[in-house]
Amino acid sequence: MRDIHKEEIILKGIPVSGGVALGEAQVLRDPSFQIVRRQIPASQIQEELARLDKAREKAIGELQGDKSKAIKAVGEQAAKVFEAQVMIASDQQFFQAVADRIVAERINAEYAYQEATAATLDRLMKSKDPYLRQMVHDIAAVSDRILSFLLGVGTGGENGFANPTILAGRIFSPGQIMAYAKRNVVGFLTEEGGPTSHMALIIRSLGIPSVMGDFSVGEKLVAGMQLIIDGNSGDVIINPDIETTKNYRRMRARKLTQPFGVLLNARSIAAVCRDGREIALAANLEIPGPVDEHLVRLRIGVGLFRTEFLYFNKQTFPDEEEQYQVYSAIAKKFNPLPVTLRTFDLGGDKYAEEFGKVHEDNPALGWRGIRVSLDATRLFKTQLRAMLRASAEGNVKILLPMVSDVGEINETLELVDKIKRELRRTGIPHNDGIAIGAMIEIPSAAMSADYLAQKVDFLSIGTNDLIQYTMAADRGNFRVAKYYLGHHPAVLQLIHMTVQAGHENGVAVTVCGEMAGAKLMAPFLVGMGVDELSMNPTRLPELAEWISRFRYSDAKRFASRVMRLSTADKVMAALKEAYDYVDKLKQGDWRDEQP
Repeated sequence: MRDIHKEEIILKGIPVSGGVALGEAQVLRDPSFQIVRRQIPASQIQEELARLDKAREKAIGELQGDKSKAIKAVGEQAAKVFEAQVMIASDQQFFQAVADRIVAERINAEYAYQEATAATLDRLMKSKDPYLRQMVHDIAAVSDRILSFLLGVGTGGENGFANPTILAGRIFSPGQIMAYAKRNVVGFLTEEGGPTSHMALIIRSLGIPSVMGDFSVGEKLVAGMQLIIDGNSGDVIINPDIETTKNYRRMRARKLTQPFGVLLNARSIAAVCRDGREIALAANLEIPGPVDEHLVRLRIGVGLFRTEFLYFNKQTFPDEEEQYQVYSAIAKKFNPLPVTLRTFDLGGDKYAEEFGKVHEDNPALGWRGIRVSLDATRLFKTQLRAMLRASAEGNVKILLPMVSDVGEINETLELVDKIKRELRRTGIPHNDGIAIGAMIEIPSAAMSADYLAQKVDFLSIGTNDLIQYTMAADRGNFRVAKYYLGHHPAVLQLIHMTVQAGHENGVAVTVCGEMAGAKLMAPFLVGMGVDELSMNPTRLPELAEWISRFRYSDAKRFASRVMRLSTADKVMAALKEAYDYVDKLKQGDWRDEQP
């Protein structure tokens, strides 16, 4: 009988953290403690209460230790994800209720605690409030720690794995990520916890490859299997054959896919075509962290600073001073290199403090980005004031997300002018001529780019959303991944329209989505005349080296050829042909064939 577990199987998931990892699968299931209700004599009640207090104190101490380690490893902002768990473990009211039940019913501490936690989680999971549902993972993580101490089994992860290991499970807490990162774990596979989760924040900050998807953990994917995960493409290869393994090992040996190694060791990064054309490069940042220092050393500015982490760290909107301190700090660190701060790109469900509970059946096509910011004027004004104050450093730009209409730009510019007048009146330093840009993520924005370019100082193409809205394929849904085609002629036409409109109006055009860091797309984007490519910092060295292999004149002819192709298949064939040309460093031009 054929053993299916020895066949190479390729699964498609959602990239969470870039890079490639090869290792042996280990499955970390949700803790399944066999806890039974035990009646205890009255004389043992105080002992049970003491056990509960001791377990809670140990959990708090361990969490605080994890936070300290995280500060050293990934920076203070990322480490704040542990604060919520410390607060949960310190909830006196909750633990008093557990203690009262132990006394009243004379039952064992672990049973009373587990029952109380389960009831809380059940209520939260049924809630329509996204903030309350977000707490489920943190409470469950704290519960696992406390129960492990009550049962005397430890929190796990204390011993390293003998072989390079890829951990697979439903979801991992930030504490688990930190614990396993130094124990020969080279990658994570999860079934929950998307790119904006606390888990993803820590994994990316550590530079560990990770993919999320429906991987049938425990069924199709079991412990002991050999795995390869590609955190750039979302591919997961189970039982890779000899040739596949060889190819990925070769890639890793050349350090083309490892997150931080090449970047940290690079002496300089410059994308200069063989005929002298220089393409500006910049970094996309999600949180302040240790990588910032290396970017400054390499003279790489920030093309996109996602400010959403300020909300996700606290699950509430920070005040003006807190935002100013963060924006000002990063502006000072990178000065005189440019820093582009994007205003909050959040869905309406995150604005509960302003509007109450918000439910949308299709939030991706709903109230998010600049739309909700303009309605939440108080919060939007707070953020813009903080950004304008930070602009006194002279290198700050403001980027507006999810723009679909010129009217949104006009309304924002009026608000910015009002804030500037207030700042001038009170003598608060700021850059009165700060550059303001619009993100092109919606087809309507690309099609009206000519009008937008007359209002703003720069355009930034967010290819991730532009692809999903053009192709009607949710970029976070692995079931429609095959329709999420960045090389589709319709997407390329929208990019072309945007670049052309920007240049005709004397406005620079940046690409800041995942496409910006893709070698396959580089000749096309360069040939289109894109002024700057902003990407995950780990992609910078590889892309700069790649661009230096071909001539700008070749890329222009190639882009013109691609724009005449009518299907995604034909475009992909042309892209692969160009890739092979660059990879082999062939002499001469690309064949300028008619489509």
